[in-house]
Amino acid sequence: MSPRLRRHAPDVVLSVVLALLVLGPLEISRGFALRGDMVFVPHAPWKGAYLGLDGSVPRSVPMDAVIWLLDQLAPGDLVQKAILLVALVVGGLGAARMVAPARVLPRAAVIIAFVWNPWVYERLAIGQWACVVGYALLPWMVLASVRLRERRPHGWAACIVLLGLSAVCAPSVGLVALLTCTAVVVVRPRWRALVGLWASGLAVNLPWLVPSLLSPGGITASDAQFSSFAARAESSLGVWASLLSLGGIWKTSIVPPERTMTVIVLLSCLVTVIALSGLRIAVRANDRRTILALGLVAGVSFALAALPTIGWVGTGLGHLSTVVPGAGILRDSNRYLAPVVLLLLPGLAAAVGWLQDQIRPGREALLSVVVLVVLLPILCLPSMAWGLHGRLAPVRYPAEWSSVAADLQSGKGSTVVLPWTGSYRGFAWNRHQAVLDPAPRYFAGDVLVDDRVFLNDRVLPSEDDYLKSVGAALTSPDASAALRALGVGRVLVEKGNGVDPGQVPSGRVVHDGPLLMLVDLGQPADSVRARPPAGWVLASDLIALLMVLFGVALIWRRSM
Repeated sequence: MSPRLRRHAPDVVLSVVLALLVLGPLEISRGFALRGDMVFVPHAPWKGAYLGLDGSVPRSVPMDAVIWLLDQLAPGDLVQKAILLVALVVGGLGAARMVAPARVLPRAAVIIAFVWNPWVYERLAIGQWACVVGYALLPWMVLASVRLRERRPHGWAACIVLLGLSAVCAPSVGLVALLTCTAVVVVRPRWRALVGLWASGLAVNLPWLVPSLLSPGGITASDAQFSSFAARAESSLGVWASLLSLGGIWKTSIVPPERTMTVIVLLSCLVTVIALSGLRIAVRANDRRTILALGLVAGVSFALAALPTIGWVGTGLGHLSTVVPGAGILRDSNRYLAPVVLLLLPGLAAAVGWLQDQIRPGREALLSVVVLVVLLPILCLPSMAWGLHGRLAPVRYPAEWSSVAADLQSGKGSTVVLPWTGSYRGFAWNRHQAVLDPAPRYFAGDVLVDDRVFLNDRVLPSEDDYLKSVGAALTSPDASAALRALGVGRVLVEKGNGVDPGQVPSGRVVHDGPLLMLVDLGQPADSVRARPPAGWVLASDLIALLMVLFGVALIWRRSM
């Protein structure tokens, strides 16, 4: 074994072990983990919506297109398992590389802190797996940005590729990656590099930007969205303590039980305090510019997460989102807390290294203190083990879904899914866990679900004017005729989710089983849904793809 491989072997082993402990049952059994926004299907049919061509809000563009491509290579549940496992392993290795000169224990401390923390837990629990994938790329983004700033080989190309991969994950992830890269480069400004960086960042984000800006169908935002999705206090210590300990998600029902205990949140804050106190040592031992940049991006990220918790700020941002296109991307601001972890890594490694240096003859007991600091993130969050304490246990789609999928292969028009009460479901076969309706990804054709968001104290209205028209048609005296006029030819009823027989439009029943009912409404009119210009959308996709391929080619050429 080469010295380099021998040095990195502990990092690889620890990252793999942690990833397997976090994902637990998902990795050892076939089936899908379906939670929140985490929706994978056996074999997704191709849809223009995956590129933002259908006129809907491009929330998962172009990630859905990438998942569709991977589905052609392997079953959907294996794709899900591989993506999540690789993401956590790659993230752990990236964290270790950020503190590469450190010894084994300091590197172990940063790997554990990066993989095993409340932010990762809560994003997985709410199903925002794409945010976790983008988070795993951030350490590598920092390393590539340092190479770009210092004019080292592969720096520019690596930044382009990583910005492209981040933009694929989600719009918010693409923005965080660009912010991180900018902060690292700007501390030693080279204006040509900055202009090129922002031009590249814009190019790779075009696949979701263009359909968002050119959608003629009307996409509206709610002025209550920022206050509704602002960070929340998890314990009696308040929201700021939750944020400082890398938690504070708005959806309180998925918060791990130990995070409601004051002492646990205090101990989690202790990890942050130890890391921040170690920054003084890290500055002396490492590149000051890079640590300054990490402080800059962490400050901006913390502000983005914290400011909406202030009442008048959240209200003002909500009003702003109704007049400024795209401002709503900043809602659920806790997502933007991720780069704060980057600042903690060098400080934590330095603090653990300093403690390790204090171990001398007669002071061997300090080793237990070092080990305690290394393991503190795990001790403060034991419910993250074994698939978030079973929350990621896999399930299988019922056979009836496959039968209905075959029925939907033929026929014209869109399909409306009932109940029309938001897009999240609680299926009995999925242990009644709230999950984004899989129907639009599972079934062929244009499958429509209500995009209103039902919260405990309010309902955020639809952002899509066409879906508002569909909702109005469902309540009209002749719902079948009104739906056909909008281009809807079928209605799919997901039983067990509160649909009364009287709410189902009249038509020919094609399938009526224990879980699903499919109703044919008759020949629909041509769809009236407005769509963005396909040429512009496809051109933006091509530009982004060519940009990423250009970066890959540069790396390949210089590696030969």
